[in-house]
Amino acid sequence: MTYVDAIESEIKLSGEEAAFVGGATDEVIAAFEAALGVEFPVSYKLFLKKFGAMSFAGDTYYGITKSGLEATAVPSVLFATKTARDRGDADSAMIVVKASGYGPIFSIDTSQLSPSGEAVVVLTELSFKRDGAKEVMYESFEAFFCDTIRTAIAEL
Repeated sequence: MTYVDAIESEIKLSGEEAAFVGGATDEVIAAFEAALGVEFPVSYKLFLKKFGAMSFAGDTYYGITKSGLEATAVPSVLFATKTARDRGDADSAMIVVKASGYGPIFSIDTSQLSPSGEAVVVLTELSFKRDGAKEVMYESFEAFFCDTIRTAIAEL
């Protein structure tokens, strides 16, 4: 059982509805990687293959939507990441996976690997465009996703 299967079970047991678009194929994932100029970590690819993109308990996790490369809104990871890069809110190594509205952004930072070999998840503030500061929050997308989903379930 993968971590995404375990989380899916926990979500179902919570009684709260999750909305997701459905899994992406390896070919579509590869096209998104090429469009962003980065390789997605294994744990993020598992999320994309299982859910595509997801909303749960008021949080939206960016990924691949049915609009594919042509998407013009979140929760498309391509749209969110390119928009953040254009505004100076993310650099070329970052993959934006969750935002909190007008505040911090969570991104996979492919320029920093954890001891497990996965790219870390960083938190950046609006000041990122001025100071470039990144705070490592999780050692992998898996750790980020599991922690935030489990926290949301605990707060239901």
